[in-house]
Formats: sequence, C-alpha cells, structure tokens
Amino acid sequence: MKTTKQTSGRLKAALIFLTPIIVLIASTVLFYSGFSPDGKTNNGMLLEPPIELNELNASASSGPINKNFPGRWIIVHILNGACEENCWKTLYSTRQVNIRLGKNSARVVRYLLLTQNAKLTDRDAERLSSEYPMLNLGKVSLEDLSQEAKDGLPYNSYILFDPLGNGVLMYDVRLPGGELLEDLKKLLQNSKVG
Repeated sequence: MKTTKQTSGRLKAALIFLTPIIVLIASTVLFYSGFSPDGKTNNGMLLEPPIELNELNASASSGPINKNFPGRWIIVHILNGACEENCWKTLYSTRQVNIRLGKNSARVVRYLLLTQNAKLTDRDAERLSSEYPMLNLGKVSLEDLSQEAKDGLPYNSYILFDPLGNGVLMYDVRLPGGELLEDLKKLLQNSKVG
C-alpha cells in the first residue's frame, strides 16, 4: 500500500515538474516551424514600416507637432482637396473619441493637416473654429516626399502617431469611431510614454 502511494506521488511530482518543460519545447517547435496565431487585437491597419512624423514636413501654429518628439498621441487627418461629408464625419468621430477618453483625453491631440491641394473655404474655416476649437490646423508639404511615401499616404483615412512620432495605425473613414476608441484605450493603458 505504501509503495503505491509513493509511486503515485512521484508520478504527480514528475508531471508537475515536466509540464512547463513540455510546454516550452512544444512552443519552440511551433515557433520555428512557422506557426503563428492569425488573430489581432488592433482595429486599425498596422503601418509597416511606420510613417515618421518628421518625414511629413508638417508645421502648425500650435500643438506638439512642431517638436521632434511630440510626447503625446496624435491623430492626423490629411486633407488633400475639399473637406466633404466623409471628412466632416471623421472629424466629428475623432472629436467624440477624444471626449470619451475622459481623464486620458489630454494625452491625445488631433490635427488636420492641409496639403497644397487642400481647398478649405471661408465657411469651412468658420465651421472648424466653431465646432472643433481643440483641433489643431497645420500644413504638410508633400514635395520632398518620395513617390512611395506619397502613394502610402491615406487621404481618405487618418493616422494615429505614437508619442515618439511614429505613425503606427491607419483608420479608414468608413470605420466607426468605436474602433479607434478601443485601440486608444489599450494603447494609453499600456503606454509608459505620452
């Protein structure tokens, strides 16, 4: 009777001891065989390689975009023409996201950057200042950018830049604002900067 209990106890101890080793070996084999999970946790499209804020040659009268390391999360809309219905919807959506961040809303700044082709009427400028007083306006020069960088710029989308000035996620204007809010909450919760 005593030997069966000892044998049973040794088997349990060996199983407990070997479980982490077996998991480690199995995960190593799966990793080197090329297996990776298909899921993702972000709603925006990951930009690989990231767009650097410095490369955009952006300038603004206010806000952190003028610094090399802005220190805050930045949502950038690039306007390359007239601000039509999708443009206004996106500006509204990102404003609501910023409000819904609550105490973290000060960690996020929003910009509307105008290219040389942007067409902003006096009425549009008036609407921007009255409805979006916290939106920073700026200009972006695309002349110095390579053609590849110009082709990659999302004129019908907006970009989320991290506090170090890297454009990491891009959002289509057709996505509801809840996706941006969900991503921002995760990023702000896990970010040690900005």
